[in-house]
Amino acid sequence: MILRNLADTARPIRPEDCHGLLNRWWPQSPEEHTAAKRWAMNGWPSPLGDRLHHWTLTWLDDDVPPPLSPEELVGEPQRVGDHLLVPLSATCTFDRTYARMLTEPRGVRAVRSADVRSRTPVVMTTRDASGERIPHIWPSPRRLFGAVHRSGGGIVGGSGAVGAVARFAPTALAESWLDLVFDGLAQVRRAPLPGEDVRLAEHRHADNRTVLGWHGGLRLELAGGERRHTDAFAALLELLELTGVGKYTAQGFGSVRVDTVTSGRAPAEVSARRRRNPRRVPRRAPLRVGGTRAGAVAEAEEFGGTLFD
Repeated sequence: MILRNLADTARPIRPEDCHGLLNRWWPQSPEEHTAAKRWAMNGWPSPLGDRLHHWTLTWLDDDVPPPLSPEELVGEPQRVGDHLLVPLSATCTFDRTYARMLTEPRGVRAVRSADVRSRTPVVMTTRDASGERIPHIWPSPRRLFGAVHRSGGGIVGGSGAVGAVARFAPTALAESWLDLVFDGLAQVRRAPLPGEDVRLAEHRHADNRTVLGWHGGLRLELAGGERRHTDAFAALLELLELTGVGKYTAQGFGSVRVDTVTSGRAPAEVSARRRRNPRRVPRRAPLRVGGTRAGAVAEAEEFGGTLFD
């Protein structure tokens, strides 16, 4: 959406203001209000200059359309805290169903590497030895993609990228695809992005509370697997941008940008080229494309930042 701000002066737009607006657009019943939302807020209205703002939202449910389409609000001022924002346009940029996303063939080049950068603080917590919750700022790949909640052998909910599939994709398709994904995630490695260190960030929230999250970037690489694993990895990366990462994604936290890197060379070909050049000096930077080398995992785990896992 592109919006024009009518306010001459106002305090900054807050996550709780945006969340309140979307709860008016897309309300849930009182008993479901505290449950996971059918939508994700990809950050907050971002200033473009000349009173213009850009805002991206995702409706996650294929079967149940949103009660109100943003296109219907063009020209109608919307109150966001102290601001009056008038939608000027609403453009649908992604309209593939879960069935298409999870089953359609990918391109000829397999996706094995991606750079993930935060746009808003990513909120994650873990428990220390005493049981106290502390910020988690160097997450394992498994935590980046969310969680699936099961009970009695069936899926009852979930969060993040895999949670969206568990909750909203066709059940018969979701079960087999999630099994494939969890098998492949064991082969996903993380590494720091040079110059974009993951760091702790504070964000002022309602009632003078402070939300602690992390900002920064990291690289994800699929170290092995068959073509079906690389296709599932590519779908996960798409979902990562659409659903967000961590807690409070329905309030705009955990918005990330994902930039994929592709290669047409098979891992075996890359290894063969290295063997033919024995005098080559190995690089310390993690490999970005193609296959991975034996030291890549160790280097990723030697990251010198704050580790909670």
